[in-house]
Amino acid sequence: MFIARSLAFYPGFTDSNSHELSDEIIIPSYHLNKMMERFENDERLYITMTNTTTKQSYLVTIGSPHTYDKNTIFAPQWILDLIGCSGACDSPIKIVKAKMDRLQAATKIVIKPLDPVAFEMNTLECFEKAFMNLHSITQDITVPIPIPDLGYSMFAHIEKVEPDKTSLIIHGEVNVEFINEFKDDAVMEVPNPIIFPVMAAAMPSAEPLPSAKPSAKPSAEPSALSPIQEVTANERRAAIRESWLKRFDNNVEQQ
Repeated sequence: MFIARSLAFYPGFTDSNSHELSDEIIIPSYHLNKMMERFENDERLYITMTNTTTKQSYLVTIGSPHTYDKNTIFAPQWILDLIGCSGACDSPIKIVKAKMDRLQAATKIVIKPLDPVAFEMNTLECFEKAFMNLHSITQDITVPIPIPDLGYSMFAHIEKVEPDKTSLIIHGEVNVEFINEFKDDAVMEVPNPIIFPVMAAAMPSAEPLPSAKPSAKPSAEPSALSPIQEVTANERRAAIRESWLKRFDNNVEQQ
């Protein structure tokens, strides 16, 4: 069990990047090591985050590890709000590997902006950028959409998600419709689908490790996302942890 805090309180996060729409959480590095053993090398890092007091859950992904407090996880505030953990929340939070066998990729999203400014200026690019930071989307939730030109985030309600109420956002095209409740619920279909060019939340590859069998034939051109073959759990954990720490250091340097 953990205590959850907003990303706004995470050391190194600024006002700008802590307000970005994201569904990644930051967990203690020691727990990341344990969780990595439950994922295959090319498996997406989806986990279920549950407020054990309210019994509310949401599908999130693992972002980076931290070493500040082994009992604390950091999450975007909009996700904490969805699970009933707003303000000074001391509810025990449980995170477990998500069951992904039945989840499909989103093919259509219907959005109802709650601010008329969405239809008074061109905000489509803001929606595209926001959704490209997500790894899944759920029907009947409200999300903040950062609008840099205005200096604040407006809220939008997710009216419908197809094919399932919770669907994945991965590579491919997603059809988007907007409902304008400020104009007799007029439905506006985006002419061109939003295209997500990369696979989301994939397990980061670690440095290749020697095969346990000398006879194993290595690939002529090893892919950056190719799985590590024939290694012990300890070797895999150490390599993955090193890879995640490198990613975390790079993120800090870029801030």
